[in-house]
Amino acid sequence: MTPTPQTHPVAIRMLKALIALLLAIAAAVHIWLLPAVSSDFAVDAPEFAYLRIPYLIVCELLMVGFDAALIAIWRLLSLVASSSVFSDAAFRWVGLIIGCIGFDTVLVIGLLAHNLIASLGPPILAIALLTLTVVGVALTLLMVVMRGLLTAATAQREELEAVI
Repeated sequence: MTPTPQTHPVAIRMLKALIALLLAIAAAVHIWLLPAVSSDFAVDAPEFAYLRIPYLIVCELLMVGFDAALIAIWRLLSLVASSSVFSDAAFRWVGLIIGCIGFDTVLVIGLLAHNLIASLGPPILAIALLTLTVVGVALTLLMVVMRGLLTAATAQREELEAVI
């Protein structure tokens, strides 16, 4: 199919290239950065060394949610490029994005709660986790609204196709 002006093929290719870059960076974070930081943390703060593995697991899970959301966005871009974004497949990918953001937000809320209860780290850590919580909730709600817009657009497209 010849790309129509609405599909913006250059923008889609650029976005996919950026997503590939983000996935490569995320792989480095998974493999090298998080284990190294958690190891250094255990050495620098031996009183909190018992938290190394649980926090490493939570951080790895956060990254898995991030990776899955990027893959879902990639798939949505592919649907846009093929002019089939108004399909059931799009709803599955948008649902996955909502789930990933919600999952990561719940993990951050858990970290925030643990940080506040156990009084871990400097106050800036609590502020950063609170900020991430607000951003996560806002992004989740935004994606819910976007799914509603996709639903309305799909219904209107189906009505127009029935008329034509």
